[in-house]
Amino acid sequence: MRTIFLSGCVAVISLLMPTVEAQETKALKPLVIGDQLPAIGKRVTWLKGDEVGSFAKGKVYVIDLWATWCAPCIEMMPHTSDIADRYAKHGVEIIGLALDPGSATTTKQFVETNATLMRYAICEDIDGQMKTEYMARTGTAGIPTVLIINKDGILAWTGHPKNMSGPLAEIVLETYDLAAAKQTLNRHGTALGNIPKTPASSGKTDKPHPPRGTDRDALRNIFERKDGDAMVELASSMMGNKARLVNALGIKGKGLYHQGNFEEAESTFNSICNESGEFKTQVLCGVAEFLVMQYRDNPDRNLTLAISLAEAAVANRTGQQWPATGTLVFVMKVVEFHTKGNKKEDVKSHKLFSEKLEQYEHLRNSKPQESRLTTSNRRTLLGQ
Repeated sequence: MRTIFLSGCVAVISLLMPTVEAQETKALKPLVIGDQLPAIGKRVTWLKGDEVGSFAKGKVYVIDLWATWCAPCIEMMPHTSDIADRYAKHGVEIIGLALDPGSATTTKQFVETNATLMRYAICEDIDGQMKTEYMARTGTAGIPTVLIINKDGILAWTGHPKNMSGPLAEIVLETYDLAAAKQTLNRHGTALGNIPKTPASSGKTDKPHPPRGTDRDALRNIFERKDGDAMVELASSMMGNKARLVNALGIKGKGLYHQGNFEEAESTFNSICNESGEFKTQVLCGVAEFLVMQYRDNPDRNLTLAISLAEAAVANRTGQQWPATGTLVFVMKVVEFHTKGNKKEDVKSHKLFSEKLEQYEHLRNSKPQESRLTTSNRRTLLGQ
């Protein structure tokens, strides 16, 4: 089992392979937040727990989409089981819906071997029927993904299982703002043509669009493709939400960067420092680490800006929600590596880098909480 979990570090997200039904999504009616979720019915084989053919009125359901070959899915199972244990007294029913069974391990064998890992009901899709219903129609492109159905049988939230605790609690307590969720969570799919309409023939191949869902879910796809146009478009759809403005600016800046428009990207990144928002520190950290990961594009330019944004993150941090100090250490370690023979001969900011390295010498030698990227990417960046 340990080997399975470690493989999850390599595969950040396992995308489902295209199938015949995936090619037919143009004919499907989109299923969005606020819609009645179709019942499971007889379209699955139940492997564990009581069968749930339909969603009972007054009960909350969580559908966990997973597969035996998906290491990130398996890695989230202890978390999902903890949620199942915690909310059992509130009548919340969690259902693990297995999709695309792998050839090496059948779902039934996996469930029998890992009974304590999955402390909730398990069923398996029959002939891809539920994959079409719950993935293609909702525009979900990757797993693990969960769908939360409220007490009225309405699809209230969809996203990565590690992010479901907050919305699930609100849905159970009936304090969840479904109207706001419909505007926020559905906006991206609408703006980006998540389930495309059949276009007039133009002879051109349309670019793929990111999936509908939360910001995080949509970004998983477009960041992998480094699709600058889609990032800028997604950011534009978020600009009207003041609470998410800093997130939108971070996404827009990264999109502009991938478009090759660095000057405007730099201006956008710097504008984050002048805004306020709950996630400002996190966004600044994310942008600084993004620039470091791309630093070989232009070391002098990227590292200088990364230092500035990491310092702003540390100055802005409140509490320990995000390891801003870890991000700054990460940036400075890459700067140190770069100035020790892995730089161009005429690095304009060499003096600045030297001053910063001296300024943060104690910090670099200390071991603050790691940034989200340090552990997995430092070896690559520093040639280790």
